[in-house]
Amino acid sequence: MSKVNERLANLAQIGRVEQGMDRALATPAEREARLLFASWARERRYSLTQDRVGNLFARRNGARDGARPLLVGSHLDTVKNGGAYDGAYGVVAALCALEALDEHKIETEHPIEAVAWVGEEGGRFPLACVGSAFFTGACDAARALALTDSDGVTLEQALASADGGLLEGIPARDESRVAAYLEIHIEQGPILEREGVSLGIVTAINGQRRYRVIVNGTPGHAGTVPMARRGDALCAAAEMILATERAALSIGECVVTFGTLVVEPNAPNVIPGRVTFSVDIRSPEDARVEAVENALREAAGDVNGRRRVAAAIERLQGHAPVPMDPKLRNATARAIGALGERAIDVPSGAGHDAMLLARIAPAAMIFVPSIGGRSHVPEEETSPRDLELGLTALTAAIVEVDKFVI
Repeated sequence: MSKVNERLANLAQIGRVEQGMDRALATPAEREARLLFASWARERRYSLTQDRVGNLFARRNGARDGARPLLVGSHLDTVKNGGAYDGAYGVVAALCALEALDEHKIETEHPIEAVAWVGEEGGRFPLACVGSAFFTGACDAARALALTDSDGVTLEQALASADGGLLEGIPARDESRVAAYLEIHIEQGPILEREGVSLGIVTAINGQRRYRVIVNGTPGHAGTVPMARRGDALCAAAEMILATERAALSIGECVVTFGTLVVEPNAPNVIPGRVTFSVDIRSPEDARVEAVENALREAAGDVNGRRRVAAAIERLQGHAPVPMDPKLRNATARAIGALGERAIDVPSGAGHDAMLLARIAPAAMIFVPSIGGRSHVPEEETSPRDLELGLTALTAAIVEVDKFVI
């Protein structure tokens, strides 16, 4: 078994639950994964740093004094009941690429840093890519650390705890300059497998907006309140959800997902008095996302008027479609071509840390196939051969990009 596959297998034992993986940010399992990454880096004597939210950086020094680092990485957290490859592959491949440079005695001009970003999935705290958003300044420290999970625990409290906190003995990060950013990731979709190609170069990351919707109604006895006089928060939420789904279907080239739903008091004989649900809208065109958001807001106004409820919509996060840097894409294509391999251009329907890094530096991504196009499920899988080929392509891309970035 190759090192990249062996390390992924080791990570897959951390946070394993009955159905897949569960490594939410600042939990014991996610912290254990960060510890394992740090141990691998220490074995090769790479210098480690850590920032205030837990992002970890393992540095291989470059030849040019004062050169900004080339960052390469992904994330270690998972969705609930997720798979073993999403994010973890990019972190493992980044570290293995540094080791491959060592083994081939390749000197780079820039320092190369393997990065394990935290909180990309946004599962525990209501902000996706919180680690890379903090690093790039898209989210300041005060806002990031004040994020609160469903139990009322702030990210600051979680990172100060023994269970999920920052790692001891690692110097604080004081470097924010970046020369360029590369990320390798499983595709999480069917395009590469369908085309019979093992490598993809990402053209752009789709635009995305996330919302929290709270519908306040009037709780009451399930047997005594007449239907015409109810303020049923769940029925109102259901109307909003279905109206927004219809809008996305009619607009096209757009997807909407309602991933969480909390009903209160959640009792079989009480009319729901409060419902909180999430909305995730994505499209390669920002105008389509805007149109679906408008449909959501129109549906809220409609139920407020007819159903004796008060629905409020809070936009938690949003970004326009993010194109990957053309020069880095071309450099990646040259590196892959020099290996005698074929790569095709593909869009990314999923969000990634690369979309935040693109705010401050040139960024590019490489995809490897997902078997069956499946991801965020226990059955998520990529063939060992494709994982190894992706590592080879990433290492070659690092060498090529190092030649021309400032």
